Amino acid sequence: MVYHGKEIDAKPFQKKRRWLRLAIFLFFVAAGTVLSLVYRDTLYTRVTRVLAASEEDPIPVQTLEKTDYQLHVPAIGEITGLESTPVSTPSTRGGGLKIAWLIPEGSFVGAGDAIVRYDNVDARLNLERQENTLEANQERTKVTTGKQSTDEKVLTIDRTDAEKEYEYAMTVMPQDETIFSKWEIIEAKINAGYAKERIDFLANKGRVQKRIARSDQQILAIERGKAQAEIDVAKQTLANLELETPKAGLVLYRRERNREPQVGDDSYPGQVLIEIIDLAALQARLYVLERDAGSLAKGNDVTVRLDSIPEKEYHGVVRSVATLAQSLERNSPLKYFITEVTITDAGEDLKRIRPGMSLKADVILENYDSCFVVPASAITIKDSGQLVYIKEKDKFVARTVKIGAATHGQATILEGVKDGEIIAMRNPFETRKAYLPDFGKAQGAAGGRRGGGPPPGGMRMIIH
Repeated sequence: MVYHGKEIDAKPFQKKRRWLRLAIFLFFVAAGTVLSLVYRDTLYTRVTRVLAASEEDPIPVQTLEKTDYQLHVPAIGEITGLESTPVSTPSTRGGGLKIAWLIPEGSFVGAGDAIVRYDNVDARLNLERQENTLEANQERTKVTTGKQSTDEKVLTIDRTDAEKEYEYAMTVMPQDETIFSKWEIIEAKINAGYAKERIDFLANKGRVQKRIARSDQQILAIERGKAQAEIDVAKQTLANLELETPKAGLVLYRRERNREPQVGDDSYPGQVLIEIIDLAALQARLYVLERDAGSLAKGNDVTVRLDSIPEKEYHGVVRSVATLAQSLERNSPLKYFITEVTITDAGEDLKRIRPGMSLKADVILENYDSCFVVPASAITIKDSGQLVYIKEKDKFVARTVKIGAATHGQATILEGVKDGEIIAMRNPFETRKAYLPDFGKAQGAAGGRRGGGPPPGGMRMIIH
């Protein structure tokens, strides 16, 4: 530094300037601290006056008016392709089926047209075999029934004969030893006993014969039922040997291991051979935030706007909803429900739409023709139900209502209130609390709380 032609050292002046700045800064800090302590009560009073509800600041209210309301949630997604309907091989008890005819790939079909026919030789042979088995069983049943009837009649005759022999033996049995010899008397008693035993034997034989006849009939009935069941299965198999398309569209083969199905191949139950492509419907995949998917379900209507065609709006319906929400990005806290949607009115724009195109959509959860729309804060949830507060003259009266679908900021009332009534936009009997920062803590942190400092804890205001 040069002063009047003399060179002077500038370091002492710079040190003085820094100390001056520090002194000014400490002065303002001390002044601010003193002022905050002196005017603390005045500041509290002013803030309380601003936040407190007074007669000039009453409970906010709203006049109820019926309106139509549509609850929808936003979603993002992309086009995944044309809608396809898989046609699978029918399930039969006979197991796999052999392909006898296939409609050419690329054919256009209408609903109900035949697309696959299976070989019916085995099914017809099985049907004929089971019909023969059933017919033979019916003949055996007739023969067995006739034989059992004959055996029952013969047994009845034998029992009658034995009973007459016993009766005769008891009637003419010699007992006088002066007239008959002892041998004749003993022989007569033996004949009578034999006749009695014969009667008991034929009775037991009749009971055993009835059990055998009943068992034979049951066996024949089981065989007959089994044959009839096999016939029903064979007829059902024959009826399912021609696959029909459930809807109109374009035929495409489902290839497995880069090989398309061919005539003569075996097809197992559930195997998809053909897919029907609906050229009038698009498939889209939507991602709905977990917090917005409370009422998301199959069948909800959807409006779709493609980023590449912003001037048009398309409509569709939810086809399926994932059971669990998942993140789209690794370590992201946001989770989405993956929703499959069918767009039904793409029409001529199908030529312009390609899989992978991004889109934005609104999923319509509820659509009310007439309801009351109020802020969500107007609904009070209690054990007795959902309550609102209606203004009657100079006071608010609680009333139970039936609410419908709601968003994070609005709620719908379906029943319990009338058009033109005045509703409180919040619970008028609840106390609101406002908290101010703890200036004492701030001062203690700045000044070390010399001299005891302010008491701990922040300022609190209770506003009614």
